[in-house]
Amino acid sequence: MKNKKRKLAAILFADIVGYTALMQKDEATARQNLEKFRNTLNEKVAVYHGQIIQYYGDGCLCTFDSAVDATQCAKEIQQIFQSEPKVPVRIGLHSGDVFFEADNVYGDAVNVASRVESMG
Repeated sequence: MKNKKRKLAAILFADIVGYTALMQKDEATARQNLEKFRNTLNEKVAVYHGQIIQYYGDGCLCTFDSAVDATQCAKEIQQIFQSEPKVPVRIGLHSGDVFFEADNVYGDAVNVASRVESMG
């Protein structure tokens, strides 16, 4: 790892709560929630100077150069998801040293943000 360029980043993990169960019960609503989720993240992450690294089904991994920007983004998207159609979302935030490789991000900060998100 000595040759990897590292940087300090804020990591935002988000996913839709109960998406798999909803997909089994009501595919149309699940797709509607997923579309709102992705459209909102595409718009708001850019507004707050973040970068979407990857979508994972109903989840998303984003990075920000600023922890304040990541927090403000998380707050705004949670507010948007409270309007109809409501989208139940968990978000985990953490900051730390990471490195980028092949369009992905790695580091303990990513793992911690993922664990925080899963407890949301």
